[in-house]
Amino acid sequence: MSTALLSTAPRSDETNAVSASPRGVLSLDIVREVDGFHALQPFWDALVEQMATRSPFMRWDWASLWWEECRNEARLVIAVLRDAEGVPQAIAPLMLASEADPVRKHLVTLTFLAGFGEAHGERLDLIVPAGQEDELTPQLCRVFKLLQRECDNVRLNHLPEESPNRPHVLAALEEAFSHAGVLNRNICRFINLPAAWEDYEVRHGSKWRNSMRRSWKAFAAEHAGIATQGGERTNIAETMKEFRVLHAMQWAEGVSSFTTEASWRFHQRLAARWLPQQRAWMPMLEADGKMVAALYGFVEREQFFHFQSGWERSLAKLSPGKLVIRWTVDCCIQRGLRVMDMLPSDYEYKRQWCDGVRWLLDLEAFNRASWRATAFRALRTLRRWLSGQTSAKVTASDELREEAEPSLRPAA
Repeated sequence: MSTALLSTAPRSDETNAVSASPRGVLSLDIVREVDGFHALQPFWDALVEQMATRSPFMRWDWASLWWEECRNEARLVIAVLRDAEGVPQAIAPLMLASEADPVRKHLVTLTFLAGFGEAHGERLDLIVPAGQEDELTPQLCRVFKLLQRECDNVRLNHLPEESPNRPHVLAALEEAFSHAGVLNRNICRFINLPAAWEDYEVRHGSKWRNSMRRSWKAFAAEHAGIATQGGERTNIAETMKEFRVLHAMQWAEGVSSFTTEASWRFHQRLAARWLPQQRAWMPMLEADGKMVAALYGFVEREQFFHFQSGWERSLAKLSPGKLVIRWTVDCCIQRGLRVMDMLPSDYEYKRQWCDGVRWLLDLEAFNRASWRATAFRALRTLRRWLSGQTSAKVTASDELREEAEPSLRPAA
């Protein structure tokens, strides 16, 4: 992002926004400097603990490590609602940044901290204690009006649809910006975990159960298979290194953001902190003395979030990708977790394993005074119109071909 695009709007309004509250006078200020960001550390996770939609992606470690490794030219604009003693009561973790997308790279975007780029978060929200959203969130959302002149648009990705903050955020965006609304609605499939693996098996047909049992038996008997956890039998750094190789086997070079240098540094540091604390897990399979499959994810509030996976392609007949998911489900059940969340995207394997669905929203709004935002919207409208015209022509062409070549039509 070019810093030349950023507004130099006055900032005198950043610490004088005050309002009355049952808990006393609350003030809203905007943290822009790294020192101010670090000063929030003692309060950050304590507030996250109280959220209705808390997730590992909201934790201090994720936000601070992302800022250190992945921020590029982003700028902090974290809104903090404080009581009379200066203690944070709610936080809006925000930043000004530009997306890597060629079409959006010229827009200065107000977004969630860690909402863009490599190692971005998958479930993001305002940090407001559960049950206090109606009181605190509207006051916190005044930040959108305060930052209106400094951005071209707002893009708040991966906000849980069930978040109590959602209606307040949308109302604030509608007041301060134009064309506010939901840009994307992203499906997240998850497994409602039962009390035992056998209870999960019976949700599937006999063909699925028999195939899984045969593969697991072959893994154990023919390959000296061992199911374990990353960090138990090898050191964490070596485990992560091997996992990176397995993960890369499933992706063409440059496709997976997980293996880019900034993202990799981030996850090496995060895993070094979280794997020993059991806040990150890496269920893994060893065959013939080496790692052949692993799944990397995070634990939060009786939920496991499946983040990345990898498996040895030369053992495809053994289905190591399926076996490591089977082992992960078993680990979650053994630990008493209730949900295994597969996170956004709707691949076929997720539909096969999951029995529940929830949604993440990408919210969008535009600065009505920004010529860049106006130009972007005009170009996007034109592209969509042209795409629609092309689709219509293809459909019409198919219909004409069927009329001219009736023999190609399937028999009734």
